[in-house]
Amino acid sequence: MTAVNEDKGGLFFLYGHGGTVKTFLWKTLSAGIRSKGDIVLNVASSGIASLLLPGGRIAHSRFAIPLNIIEDSTCNIKQGSPLAKLMVKVKFIIWDEAPMMHRYCFEALDQTLRDILRFKDPSN
Repeated sequence: MTAVNEDKGGLFFLYGHGGTVKTFLWKTLSAGIRSKGDIVLNVASSGIASLLLPGGRIAHSRFAIPLNIIEDSTCNIKQGSPLAKLMVKVKFIIWDEAPMMHRYCFEALDQTLRDILRFKDPSN
């Protein structure tokens, strides 16, 4: 919560077997951040997992990740689009089952977010 409240950013991994209250923790974090009026995106690598998260969607759908992903792929998010504007406002992304995704998916999202944020502020 400190990283979110102080806009420090960061990458955090939560690992545990089934029944170790991971979903409870995600829902609590999501509710806490949303209660302050901030935007949280809940995504998962599969449709079943996305149903467990409030407002959850599949990562490919939410971030417009290409289905046939290659090393230099980027997400299909255009500058100035409603999705790009949403991505600028997002405070927190919860990505369930992240290890099930190919690393190129994360690299594509990372590059796309860098491009979107650079468009908003060249010093980003």
